[in-house]
Amino acid sequence: MIQRTPLLSPSAIRSRGPIARQFWRRRPMIALIRGTIYRRLDSAVIVLVGDIGYEVRVVDPAMFEVGEEVELRTYHVVKEDRQELYGFVEPLDYEVFADLVEHVPGVGAKTALSLLRAAPASRLIEAVREQNVGLLTSAPGIGKKNAERILIELRPIVNRKYAELLSVEGMTGAEPTVLAEVEMALRSLGYSQREISGSLRELGATKDRSAEELVSDALQHLSRK
Repeated sequence: MIQRTPLLSPSAIRSRGPIARQFWRRRPMIALIRGTIYRRLDSAVIVLVGDIGYEVRVVDPAMFEVGEEVELRTYHVVKEDRQELYGFVEPLDYEVFADLVEHVPGVGAKTALSLLRAAPASRLIEAVREQNVGLLTSAPGIGKKNAERILIELRPIVNRKYAELLSVEGMTGAEPTVLAEVEMALRSLGYSQREISGSLRELGATKDRSAEELVSDALQHLSRK
């Protein structure tokens, strides 16, 4: 007879100490969803997978079309009274979201998603490097003290994980706000963050150029690959 280990509730896991808590947090039960957009909600989409519809909170539901086939990397949050799924098209969005939730005390999934709605993930990374409190406080529910704590907690992680991305601004000389506009435009066309960063680096110096010009040049560069 096979003995099965019973599932533990979040409260039971917490009582077993930090190792059990870390194991639980690092083992998402639903890590990826591939299906069809069935409905758009105010802050989420319903993804139909077979005969089951999953409600997935996303950065911008308006970017999805009903009937569209999607693949979302998901972050599964389990609470005492409910479970929530947060879905991301871009790996960078997922990584920044996970860093916020897992490494900043007091920042939950809703706050992390609110920050990503206020600014692209690449701009949040740059804000951490610059210790830009103002950008973070532009997100609903983020006060100055919370913003300062987020910047301090994430700084060593950003410097370690995202050095390649941070080098783009230094190599191009472009303003961070211009780069953010360019990245958002290219991402809306289906390009990944890796493709965008590589293209901007290869374009070289872009100081004093508009976002429209950079998007046009980047598209020409990407189309040749």
